[in-house]
Amino acid sequence: MCIKHYIILFLSFFSLSISFEVKAQQRFNVGVKAGINTSQVAGDNYSGFNKVGFVGGIFVRGKLNETWKGQFEIIFSQKGSKHNGDNEKGDFNYYFLGLDYLEVPVLFQYHLKKFTYEIGPGFSFLMKEREYLNFQDLTGIRPFNKNEISFNMGINFIIFDNLGVNWRYTNSLSSIRQHASGASRWYNPGQTNNLLSFTLTYLFGNGKTE
Repeated sequence: MCIKHYIILFLSFFSLSISFEVKAQQRFNVGVKAGINTSQVAGDNYSGFNKVGFVGGIFVRGKLNETWKGQFEIIFSQKGSKHNGDNEKGDFNYYFLGLDYLEVPVLFQYHLKKFTYEIGPGFSFLMKEREYLNFQDLTGIRPFNKNEISFNMGINFIIFDNLGVNWRYTNSLSSIRQHASGASRWYNPGQTNNLLSFTLTYLFGNGKTE
């Protein structure tokens, strides 16, 4: 499936969600979200959430009871790793890894006043990869797995009415590719994505961001 098909799927889901929101305003809410990821890759020998990317998409939130909700998202998420080196410390390496995913988080949320705590899995498909070491293009030499399963946990805070802010931590449960050495253990099968996401959220209609 090419990028054009994903865009069509995204727009179709968004249109259907808006229609669904009109028919079921009391139990379901449709929203959009956008913000930034700060990410790193565990196992690439570079530490720090230094890679900045875009994250954004749409979501449907359903009320399970007075305190629990479920949320289904379709988001575009840029992950990866970046290392600029430090000449003063004798580190002359430059490394950049960009991984663009179409991601579907499925979350359970607990609401408490202006805060909503969330947890759940995510399922991702790799759309594009770019890798450079000292400005040499390494893209495709060590290919990445097309699919990723991740774990998500986060906190939402209501700013006012339909507008909120979300912080989320995401960690791969499946490896995104093997280690360079080829070594693999059940507890460390390969490289994994780690990221912190900061987004603004907005719910359409009369719903609020709780």
